[in-house]
Amino acid sequence: MGKILTLIVLAGMLAFGSAGCSLSTSSRILRVDHSKYKYDGKIGEDQVKFTETLEFNAEDDNMLTVTKPDGRVITYVDRLGDDLKLEYVDITKDNQTVRYTPDNEIGKPILEEAQKQFDAYMKKVKEIKIKQGIENLK
Repeated sequence: MGKILTLIVLAGMLAFGSAGCSLSTSSRILRVDHSKYKYDGKIGEDQVKFTETLEFNAEDDNMLTVTKPDGRVITYVDRLGDDLKLEYVDITKDNQTVRYTPDNEIGKPILEEAQKQFDAYMKKVKEIKIKQGIENLK
């Protein structure tokens, strides 16, 4: 009886471990590759940097950091779902950072505006990269 119970527990652990690995691998395959947006340069007067962090068994971070001419730094963060929809935005001014999230009446309209800005930057990055690619073909 003890051997049967041990075998059942071991089989269950093996099945659970395999399923966990399989799900991790599957979710890794389903992740969206946003490296096409990887960028570090100027857009107008703003210094813009898009980075994508892929970590095994962790949330992905898609971050757009914009440094304004007056020194403000705005960090747009897509952390969940890898969908380029913002979870929060950090605004740093005079060495003080304020984080805005959609879960309160102050953060919600700010995050909605931040999403519009983020989308506009991403569109501009895509245009720049296409233009650079076409120029490189000539």
